[in-house]
Amino acid sequence: MPSTICAPATAQGQSAIALIRLSGPDSLPILQKITAAGKTFPPRTQVFCRLMDGETVLDEALVTYFPAPHSYTGEDIVEFAIHGSPYIRGRLLEVLCAAGAEPAKRGEFSYRAFLNGKMDLLEAQGLCDLISSGNKAAHDLALSSLDGRLSQKLNGVKNALAETLAQLEARLDDVDEEMPPLDVQKTVNDLLAQAGVLAKLADTFSVGRLIKEGLKAAIVGAPNCGKSSLLNALVGFDRAIVSDQSGTTRDTVEESLDLDGQKIILTDTAGIREHALDPAEQEGMKRSLRAIEKADVVLFVADLSRELTPQEEALWDDVQKQNKPVVLVLNKTDSATQNRCPLEGKAQYTVYVSCKKGEGLEELKKQILSFVAAPQAQGEDGVMISNLRQYQAVLNAQTDVESACVRLEHGAGLELCAEHIRGALNALKDLAGEVTPDDVLGIIFSKFCMGK
Repeated sequence: MPSTICAPATAQGQSAIALIRLSGPDSLPILQKITAAGKTFPPRTQVFCRLMDGETVLDEALVTYFPAPHSYTGEDIVEFAIHGSPYIRGRLLEVLCAAGAEPAKRGEFSYRAFLNGKMDLLEAQGLCDLISSGNKAAHDLALSSLDGRLSQKLNGVKNALAETLAQLEARLDDVDEEMPPLDVQKTVNDLLAQAGVLAKLADTFSVGRLIKEGLKAAIVGAPNCGKSSLLNALVGFDRAIVSDQSGTTRDTVEESLDLDGQKIILTDTAGIREHALDPAEQEGMKRSLRAIEKADVVLFVADLSRELTPQEEALWDDVQKQNKPVVLVLNKTDSATQNRCPLEGKAQYTVYVSCKKGEGLEELKKQILSFVAAPQAQGEDGVMISNLRQYQAVLNAQTDVESACVRLEHGAGLELCAEHIRGALNALKDLAGEVTPDDVLGIIFSKFCMGK
């Protein structure tokens, strides 16, 4: 029999209200031990009662009892809405443990919900993402997993593959050849259709990851071209030091920005030039290069108030070799001494700005957003995948389905084709947690917050 576990479901610190959660077969008996004798707790009804610490009153609380199986975990659950004193919260947990409960591990409530069939692994990961979502886009993405839309899409693929596998296995077992021959072309078409669904889903990973983790935009350029001014202008406050002196920024400066519900992570880098003046500047330039490598988008800032240097042109060429989107940001339009920049002909995206006057910033923000909101990389129904484990499983399933098609088209034995389909089904079952090893499940649920 599973143990009864307890944990706070609200954050640490002083608050008006805190929530303590108790789950397991002894939840109701433990509740009855620490409340007045004869007190009743109707299911799913808040009951006002005193919580006792021995012979003394610990707190007056609202208590709700959720009997199994109609609860979050599928077990008996009791939730205590108590006053948010750190002492009351800590002492209540001690009292519950003294009455027979055990401290819950991270994510153990959700793990029990998963084991009891209240959610699959995709929905559980969606819940974890929902709790950690910091903007509207991440919130919407997490909901698409939590409400089962991703599971439904993958279940449709699994059902179709299982039907095809059944047709193959029936003929493999038909030693007397009583069944009609397999319609190879129809089977190939059916498999290609499912491979197409998986391919489209895999294509959403690039955007799903950006929505969940945030788009990383590195601001690069020569010293004193206005990189720090651009960062400050975009975030709306003086985050980075701005000076007329060249080489003010010696380290990378990072700040998050919410653009229309999308998380953008801006990194102001040290100015890169051929000859660094001291070891600190050399280290700053090394960190700048690392920031460029990690970035999803590079904002290359050039100063229109002076001529472009050969070093800046060389830096532009180096950035282009990274094979990632680069936006040429032509700064200081308010004091420009030239109408055009030699790099414009090489740039796919160009935006004119004046950080001093705030001109062109809205256009730049729209350009940055376009790299997240590319419609061709988003799911038609809003369903996307956002972590590497999901991406690899979907990609493995797609590869196996396409391999099964190749086997059929080249007249290979049905056994080989069936084996590829089994591989695809196993990859999709692993996604839902149907065949996932316990150690992997432990790693996944350890990322949950305490009490969830």
